[in-house]
Amino acid sequence: MNFKDLIINIVNDKNYKPMTIDEMLRYLDCDKYIKKDVKKIIKKLAKENEIKISSKNKIHPLSNDDKSLMGEISLAQGGYGFFISDNNEYMDVFISQNNLNSANDKDRVKIEIIKEKEYGKNAEGKVVEILQRNTSQIVGLYKKNKGFGFVISDKDNLSSDIYIDEKFSKKAKNNDKVVCEIIKYPKNGSPEGRIVEVLGNKNDFNVDVLSIIRSYGLKDNFSKKTKKEAIFIEKEVDISKQNDRKDLRDLFTVTIDGRDSKDFDDAISIEKDEEDFILYVHIADVSHYVKENSEIDKEAYQRGNSTYLYNIVLPMLPEELSNGICSLNPNENRLALSLKMRINKLGKVVDYKIYKSIIKSNYRLVYDDVNDYLDNKEKVYDDEILIEKLELFDNLYKILKNKREKRGAIDFNFTESQIDVNEKGDVLNISIFERGSANKMIEEFMLVSNETIASLFAYMDFPSLYRIHEKPKDEKVESFKNILNTLGYNIKGKELHPKDFQEILKEVSGKDDESLVNMLMLRTMRKAKYANYRDIHFGLATKYYTHFTAPIRRYPDLIVHRLVKDFVDNKFENISQSSLEKQLAKNSEHLSITERNSEECERDVEDLYKCKYMKKYIGEKFQGIISTITDFGIFIELENTVEGCFMYKFSDDHFEYIEQKLSCVNRDNNKRYKIGQKVLIEVKNVDLEKRNIDFDLLEEEFENFS
Repeated sequence: MNFKDLIINIVNDKNYKPMTIDEMLRYLDCDKYIKKDVKKIIKKLAKENEIKISSKNKIHPLSNDDKSLMGEISLAQGGYGFFISDNNEYMDVFISQNNLNSANDKDRVKIEIIKEKEYGKNAEGKVVEILQRNTSQIVGLYKKNKGFGFVISDKDNLSSDIYIDEKFSKKAKNNDKVVCEIIKYPKNGSPEGRIVEVLGNKNDFNVDVLSIIRSYGLKDNFSKKTKKEAIFIEKEVDISKQNDRKDLRDLFTVTIDGRDSKDFDDAISIEKDEEDFILYVHIADVSHYVKENSEIDKEAYQRGNSTYLYNIVLPMLPEELSNGICSLNPNENRLALSLKMRINKLGKVVDYKIYKSIIKSNYRLVYDDVNDYLDNKEKVYDDEILIEKLELFDNLYKILKNKREKRGAIDFNFTESQIDVNEKGDVLNISIFERGSANKMIEEFMLVSNETIASLFAYMDFPSLYRIHEKPKDEKVESFKNILNTLGYNIKGKELHPKDFQEILKEVSGKDDESLVNMLMLRTMRKAKYANYRDIHFGLATKYYTHFTAPIRRYPDLIVHRLVKDFVDNKFENISQSSLEKQLAKNSEHLSITERNSEECERDVEDLYKCKYMKKYIGEKFQGIISTITDFGIFIELENTVEGCFMYKFSDDHFEYIEQKLSCVNRDNNKRYKIGQKVLIEVKNVDLEKRNIDFDLLEEEFENFS
């Protein structure tokens, strides 16, 4: 152990009594040759806020309060920010623009509280120290001047524009979208930077989407080393080399995916044994082709997952793998990990086996067609065996769904967007994405597979990667209950369980308050994440859960596959569990971050396409439903899922926000507005840069309209 770790361990020991720096040097038995170096280490640890040194020169551990007041800044478009503490239990703190102290988005900072939290409001704070600057690259618009230029960040995540000396401009032109990095933070004035990539003029084809991709540090191309390695990936399965695999090619097997899907990483088979169902879930054996520490593996890990941006896909793996040898294409030999589950009539997995296998899918089915057969009873298929299997799949799906509902799994009722985009980036149509029985059936089969694999590692008490969803924080639950009470729903008990949340959703189903309660409940929840330790998945109401079913597009699944294969091959005794746990801790943190990046990127591109689509409807009227009310405006969602805002704060009428009921009233005519209410709007303005849509609320006309 090095001196840095040793000192931290000593100071954080529960029996530690504060020592001076000299006392610590004597305790460590430092000779005169290294005393100077160890003193530097102690002072550096204090500067990095790993320890505290008092005015009496004594070394102290950080208190919980000290730790809670250190974390990361998240800037909003309005120039203000929120402090997100290193302590997950600590509520976010509002930081006004005047109190940022030049802190930028994702900077690590230390704050102090200047105003305690009140009902419905976050505590307020100010930045007192910037611990570490965010060094990630920034995407923005380049404005050229004589001999220099400025980059205006796309995300409003900087307190000022970035100064670019001409020698660092990379020959960017005025109004080019660029990627730059900050090279200097002067005490006064703008940060200084250099341009590292010119994306093209802001009006060029797809530059707007490429700008969003770069702003999240995502890549739209693979490295030369990865491409070179992918060339040598085998194109066909050599059956003669697969003696250690179970041959399941005679098993009737299908894939069910979207019509435009090209990477099929899961296939299913089913049989009936008296009252039991025998469900096979076959998952592409990506780990056979992607070897640990290969160039493909390193880049896949950095990406963490695939990102889907409608007409653009940023795959985790090169096409030779994702759409080629790993994809479970019909009528082709493919390597898989097959999970065979015996499931009784109550939906319980009573037995299971895992095989390294060879499969051959009989059909590549499409969700829409299967939905037409299952939901609409249309005659879609002629193959009697296929029809028989689909009926068995459907019966088992309903049993598993019923079991999951009984244990309290939470199903939110939110509308998803279906955005049709052509190759040129033109938005052709926006509508509601309909999830039929086929979509839900595959989801249910993947859920039971993930639970089964998670239970395998949990019961063996062997390290693995888990997907956890922690209980909501007590403060958020209490706030949620208070709002529900004002809406007329009486929720008792100090603690809410998954089944309680499920019952609430059932109670409000079909009522005017349904969308409000769904939104408030979602805000109450924590975000699911990856972890190297076992914990509940609150939303699914299950003790153990992991991700196993999508290794083509999620790296966590690839990690779990490698561990599963070690189990199948009886290699656990050769693995150092302590080393594996440390590695999985790093993996889980990194992969949770890449997942969030990907989700936020997908959300931003979705907002961009919605803005592009609505630009042609400026001046037109639509009926919508109020989705959110804030102290500055009313957010309204149209029937096609597009959301815009009526900024009443800047209107001629006098609106009052009623915070406890998340509603507002126009005091000029006493009209009240609440979430879930139908209104008529006119599209006023669309800002593609900020990805905002402004509505006018047509109060008088709605009465005539309705």
